[in-house]
Amino acid sequence: MLKSILGSATKQIEVIKRKSGEKFIEKIYGEDAMKVFYGSPAGAAFTAKFLTNKWISNIYGAYNDSGASKHKIEEFVNNMGIDVSESEKDISEYHSFNDFFARKLHPRARPINRLSSSIISPGDGRLLVFPKISETTLSYVKWAPIQLIDLFQGNESLVERYKNGSCAILRLCPSDYHRFHFPVSGKAGITKTVPGLLHSVNPYALEQQIPVYCMNKRTLCELDSDQFGKVLLMEVGALFVGTIVQTYRPAVQVEKGDEKGYFKFGGSTCIFFFENGIMEFDTDIVKSSEQGLETLVQMGEKIGHLAERKV
Repeated sequence: MLKSILGSATKQIEVIKRKSGEKFIEKIYGEDAMKVFYGSPAGAAFTAKFLTNKWISNIYGAYNDSGASKHKIEEFVNNMGIDVSESEKDISEYHSFNDFFARKLHPRARPINRLSSSIISPGDGRLLVFPKISETTLSYVKWAPIQLIDLFQGNESLVERYKNGSCAILRLCPSDYHRFHFPVSGKAGITKTVPGLLHSVNPYALEQQIPVYCMNKRTLCELDSDQFGKVLLMEVGALFVGTIVQTYRPAVQVEKGDEKGYFKFGGSTCIFFFENGIMEFDTDIVKSSEQGLETLVQMGEKIGHLAERKV
């Protein structure tokens, strides 16, 4: 009975591998739970009422920070097919599940595109781009429309700056590398936290028309870039993921690819905005996004470039 009320249909989430152009079905960590939590409007309502609050995230986070969670690492690696050879440390050296989850990688594992005119992906994940924001709204057919005024917590000056600009949404899955980096060089301001709920950022939730990104806990930081004007960087918390750690120093020059911070356990999202006319996303990513398909990318690879100036 509970199953029929809360939903049980398996969702086929297609993603494009950028290097080959091949489509694949994403493996969802904890898919049975996602079906119950977000497989139907009733399930989503139950989740919103009982599971999206900070105290649940704190309890779950404390467990994953403790040595008692270390036993989860090996099973997680095997189930999700994680390449541990990229990790900075051996799997046996991690003291807790979150210690492994927020692992650093060898520098050679994620080469940075150093062209001065290029923009890189700030992390590993599934990328959806909006080359031109429709005035002050991000709209994607399967989601609830995203109003910039809500996303920016009522900050009208930010709305004015980035309306008609460009935006990218990088969705991280639990199996991904969970540190995020700067997509371009410049000086970053202070990161401000916007309190909120902790809905899942999985398509199961997004396709229930829940304005997740406007409701969830998130951070806002403006980067005064060297070539791309003002760039707005945002990190979004998710179900059971209340902890977003910033590791950079504000008001200090950062280079493209430098670490900005990391997420603790769970799928999470990075969203970043450019002003109107400043940049262009790579054509292949734009074409996939127009089809409603995310593109699998890695931190450090080129995803866009400086727009040609019109005389």
